[in-house]
Parts: sequence; C-alpha cells; structure tokens
Amino acid sequence: MSEVFILTLTAAEGRYEELASAMQAILPDTAAFKGAELIRAAGDPVARTVTIYEVWDTAESQTAYATWRGERGDSARLGAMLGAAPTLQHLTDLF
Repeated sequence: MSEVFILTLTAAEGRYEELASAMQAILPDTAAFKGAELIRAAGDPVARTVTIYEVWDTAESQTAYATWRGERGDSARLGAMLGAAPTLQHLTDLF
C-alpha cells in the first residue's frame, strides 16, 4: 500500500502569491523524486493556504525527500513565508 501525506501551509499576511509561486517552482522536483507516485497541490488565496497531496511508495521515501529539502535549505526558505506552523497528515492509501 502507498503512503499518503497531506501538507497544509498557511502563508503569512501578504505572502500567499510568493508561497504559491515557490511551490509551483519546486513541486516538479518533488514529483521526480525517487518513490513519489503522485504529487498535487491546490491553493486557497482567501485562507492563504497551499495544500499538497503526496502519494509515496513508502514513508521512508517521503522522509528521504523531506531530509533532502531540508539539506538544500528549501524548508527554511519556505518556512520564512509562513504565518503558521505547517500541518502534515500521514495516511495509508485505501483505494
């Protein structure tokens, strides 16, 4: 069974467009990362949220990806755009 991760990011006031653009720029690398099966993102400019729906072959693949993003400095760069702590939900794919 695949592993599903739902990440919700809330932009700081006035930074939604910057966050949405940054996600559009980096998500192709996410989709190409080893173990990624499906990567989709949607945004809500009124709530200033970007939600990423990720399907990975294993939880370890997603952890390796998150580590890689941190090592590159991407996590810190994105974190500077946030107005609240990100939320990450981990689920097991049922269908």
